[in-house]
Amino acid sequence: MAGRPPLRIGAHGKIRRVQLERDRWSASCRYRDTDGVVREVTRYTPAGTPDEYGDKAEGALLDHLDHRRPPGAGGITVDTKLDGLLTGYLERIRSGGDHAPKTIETYEGAVKILRPRVASVRVGELTAAQADDILRGIRSAKGDVRAGQAKVILRSIMLDAVLAGAVTVNPVDQLSRAKATGRKRRQLAESKGSKPVDHTDLPRLLKRLRTSHRCRRWDLHDPVLMFAATGMRSGELLGLRWRDVDLGDEPSVSVVGHIYRAKGEGLVWDAGTKGGDGRPLPLPRFAVGMLRARREREGGDPDAWVFASAVGTLRDPVNFSHQWREARDHLGLPGVTMHGFRKMVATLVDDAGLSARVAADQLGHARPSMTTDTYMRRGTVHREIAHALDRAAGVSAG
Repeated sequence: MAGRPPLRIGAHGKIRRVQLERDRWSASCRYRDTDGVVREVTRYTPAGTPDEYGDKAEGALLDHLDHRRPPGAGGITVDTKLDGLLTGYLERIRSGGDHAPKTIETYEGAVKILRPRVASVRVGELTAAQADDILRGIRSAKGDVRAGQAKVILRSIMLDAVLAGAVTVNPVDQLSRAKATGRKRRQLAESKGSKPVDHTDLPRLLKRLRTSHRCRRWDLHDPVLMFAATGMRSGELLGLRWRDVDLGDEPSVSVVGHIYRAKGEGLVWDAGTKGGDGRPLPLPRFAVGMLRARREREGGDPDAWVFASAVGTLRDPVNFSHQWREARDHLGLPGVTMHGFRKMVATLVDDAGLSARVAADQLGHARPSMTTDTYMRRGTVHREIAHALDRAAGVSAG
């Protein structure tokens, strides 16, 4: 004879009522918690409530089962407000040691935007439709980037609720993802972000930089030329020290750190880069000549910043960008951005027939795939890129 079928997780068995005294009952049942263990659960008639038949005790039991969570799952229930989960999220990323200060500051800003929209919402109340409305509102008011950050945070705190057994499904994971057609995806990709600098126009661009009084007065010529020569990020380039520059037989620069603005501290130099511990980059001939002249002019103290401020301190990337925007409009180059130079370098790598791994090494991007990361050596100085950049700049080998 087959035994009793096991209870499903989250299900209860037959409820038994026992009268303890007049108007006071107990209601009990077997309940299988989300950790798989079957437990006996009992509740009683609420104090001061008349209960002639025990239905009030049974109602108290069913209400408890609706809100039950597995033992040891933490303090999250369906009644927990998202405001508390956001606070816990910030404490976790601040103390975890896995995030750079700038990243922590970014997500603090995103939480500040998200909090007033969800603070009073309880875990058991958040639906996919409500989450979608919240994120649409953030996108409309603050843009796609902030909406994306808010979605990451909302998904993370609701995952905490799922793991705690308060809810069974993460509503943020249920949000529909519109699938654009191939043509639409191409249009979005083309319209997103800055456009690559046309490398065929590089000689004319460099000439305009060289002859601009405004660029010389604001010390824009040399760093912008260096952007074109390497495709570095702004924080990496402005964080270069002379000890990181090798102008010997095989000229190169070592990207070993970056600068960012920390709240309450100002500009800070931090070892490592967005893509990892750092990387060596080859230098085209047109960048070598500029750096040699600059080092001779400034002395080349190993600990000095290559592209320092007017008083020799770290140069603010934000201020630099503002100056360049004003200068490029004056030069008739309104679409030329620092990120456009990075895209130009990637285009040159592709046009030269070099691999995606070479582009990743040069630009400091995340690894293209586990296969290439495992079987191809990183940290290589790809001299071919320097040659391609020299050809684009109209500089002959010699």
